[in-house]
Amino acid sequence: MNELLVPVKSESADPCLVLKNTLKELIRERKVLHLRRSNGWMTIDEDQRTRNEVGYRGPERRAAGLLDAALFSRAIEEQLHKDGAVEAILGYGQRAREIVDKVRSVAKTNLSVLIQGKTGTGKGVTARILHELSKRKDKPFIRVDCGAIPPTLIESELFGHEKGSFTGAFRSKPGRFQLANGGTIFLDEIGNLSLEMQTRLLGFLEERLVNSVGGVGAIRLNVRVLSATNADLMEQVRRLQFREDLFYRLNEFEIKMPPLKERGDDLCYLAAKFLLMANTELGKHVFGFSQAAMDFLSGCAWNGNVRELKNMIRKATLFADDVIEPEHLLVDTQQHQLTSLDALLEHALREGLPLAALHEKLGMMVDKRIIWRVYQQSYGNKATTCKALGIDYSTLYRKVKEYGLEFLQTGRSCLMVPGSSRFDQSSIGSQDVSGRTLVRKKG
Repeated sequence: MNELLVPVKSESADPCLVLKNTLKELIRERKVLHLRRSNGWMTIDEDQRTRNEVGYRGPERRAAGLLDAALFSRAIEEQLHKDGAVEAILGYGQRAREIVDKVRSVAKTNLSVLIQGKTGTGKGVTARILHELSKRKDKPFIRVDCGAIPPTLIESELFGHEKGSFTGAFRSKPGRFQLANGGTIFLDEIGNLSLEMQTRLLGFLEERLVNSVGGVGAIRLNVRVLSATNADLMEQVRRLQFREDLFYRLNEFEIKMPPLKERGDDLCYLAAKFLLMANTELGKHVFGFSQAAMDFLSGCAWNGNVRELKNMIRKATLFADDVIEPEHLLVDTQQHQLTSLDALLEHALREGLPLAALHEKLGMMVDKRIIWRVYQQSYGNKATTCKALGIDYSTLYRKVKEYGLEFLQTGRSCLMVPGSSRFDQSSIGSQDVSGRTLVRKKG
């Protein structure tokens, strides 16, 4: 159920991984000729059930439809209406399943939960799931970034203030705890609270009573407290920077979010999921990833964790046409150029490519990218492209065929799409990322 990508081969026999929801279209258009099976590669035409009088009924249907991909772009509360959606949100790998088990076991209780993990590991998403699976899901969910509120305002922001209680208090205002009454409050980056505010928070957790700034009476609230931090709170306790008694009040149940580099079994699933989301968000129709791109993703350190992966896939989707290649993942990112080369070398060594073949492969990748970029900057004019590259038309035509760069032969200005026979004939004034017009079609 977690396999959203299918290994396939095209006419060029270059393996890549494509999204299952695009497989039917790719097979029908003869862009995919081979599917990977447990016992090796299978040619599509070898399956006698591929076609009949009522339409296409081949392996692409048996492989598709395991997950409702349309849910990925919706709000978490909508996704959770589907059975098993917790795994679809967090992942299906071993570490992700451990988190899912913890979330399901504690969600319907009133225990205070402390979520610990590095930046970008999904602490906020986990907190939202805890609320949506709880009995308080129809009540407010209030998120507070404790590091984003100035220390002078944090008390009034959390607990509210009365009119005239301090300079600038022109009216009474309820605090975040009052707004969350009956529901859940999520205190993100709890380690940034000052010792004074830690004492105030501890008093609330013990009595469940809140006094607004300048108020004369206490109000009893029914609020579940979730908190998160990317810091080591126990180390802060040892350094007397965080109250030990508050730590144990917040940590009635603990969930540790692992970094992405420890979730290798989820990398392929998350990449496919974020590609589906990016296609929806950007209005694109990218089919999947080349094997070299997946090798590159596997070799990244992922210091930004899941958030970094999501942002990288979104950017690559913007620049890619059909299949995401390593160069799409590294657009204008000089920081990872060496990592990209290392990933390509690792893939080459794994495939047993000799040095000459590796030189040829890298040379083709560079040539392909240069031709595509020059063609873009030439606004789809082949004569201008040839002049800029210093080659004649026959050489350009030969390289187009060799590298899989296909022109839309219409007698008018046309789009060139790397490695694709799919073109957008309806777009007028298509633009590159700088906003310049690539193609203008007459009539």
